[in-house]
Amino acid sequence: MEAEAVAAQQPPTEREPRLHVRLGMLVASPQRAFAGIIARQRGAVRDAFLLVLLSVVAFRLPELVRAAISFARVSASAGLTELVGVLGAEVRTAAFVTLISALGIVVLAGRGRRDAALALELGAGCYVPYFVLWSPFRLLDTEALLGYLPATLGYVVKVAAWAWVALMVVLAIRELRLRRPAGPMQSAAMVGVVLLALPLSSVIAGTVWSARHYELLRPLGRSDQAPDFSLSRIDGKPGEVRLSDLHGRVVLLDFWATWCPPCLAMIPTLHELYQEWQPRGVEFIGIDSDGPAATRDELHGFLTERPFPYPVVIDDRGVGGLYRVYSIPHIVVIGPDGKIVRVLVGGVTKGMLASALRAAGQSGPP
Repeated sequence: MEAEAVAAQQPPTEREPRLHVRLGMLVASPQRAFAGIIARQRGAVRDAFLLVLLSVVAFRLPELVRAAISFARVSASAGLTELVGVLGAEVRTAAFVTLISALGIVVLAGRGRRDAALALELGAGCYVPYFVLWSPFRLLDTEALLGYLPATLGYVVKVAAWAWVALMVVLAIRELRLRRPAGPMQSAAMVGVVLLALPLSSVIAGTVWSARHYELLRPLGRSDQAPDFSLSRIDGKPGEVRLSDLHGRVVLLDFWATWCPPCLAMIPTLHELYQEWQPRGVEFIGIDSDGPAATRDELHGFLTERPFPYPVVIDDRGVGGLYRVYSIPHIVVIGPDGKIVRVLVGGVTKGMLASALRAAGQSGPP
């Protein structure tokens, strides 16, 4: 009975506000929002993670659809590689903003107030304005709407977003020093609703666009006809390589780039396989996908130092687009009949490549 009486005298625990209210407060009244984070010692990291998931679905829905189709049409590894790439890009941005903000808070908070766990929560709260400023830009920049915005505008938005983050860090440090009690947060509900409305509207636009452009999103896979192409050699030898000239042979296309560590790690394996399979009539083509990241002179120098035993051509991403190459290394094995036998995305073993070449050799004559 005494315990019940003591419990009755305790003030009721305030329920944690809903997500849209918490986010709205970080925009409308960040001081009170930070006071709430400090009082609860939790919540902001979870909210930042939810925003990351929302960003993936809202602004990268076509890529998610493409990854899902890759699971079914290409391979589980191809689908997983694309999915990890999409998630990783969003997580990196949120983590970078959060960690930089948390580091600033820890360094500037002063002695006696340096709590790394709490600084991480406050740093996650600083990610919200970054998300808010980027959402309209990303909504317009998605394939479903404009599809392209000037890079200069993107730089302006990024600078403004980082300036807002810096201001949030200052406010978080101030609240950490004052340790004021958290006040009510319901007044920011409408701000939070508007904040979430942009990515949710992007989900709708992305869904409609993906449904209308299914064929564009569908990756090339087994039994698809390999698109023909003609590309200039970049390996120091003159002329071009045309895929149709190799009709009747098994062909391996390797989409790679000098800035791609997994691609470079696979080069010795591909060279060994070429020495083994070329006498059997198999042809390899290395398709450089550096684009503007490397000049022709740089590529020529790279290939002079590390010569390839098979032709290497340079692609301006046009052929990569035909083959729906969205991540590298991306290897396509084509049978003698000109149809794709297997697509391998990401790092693969020599045994997997040899198995794909054997399967292509058994696919029949043209």
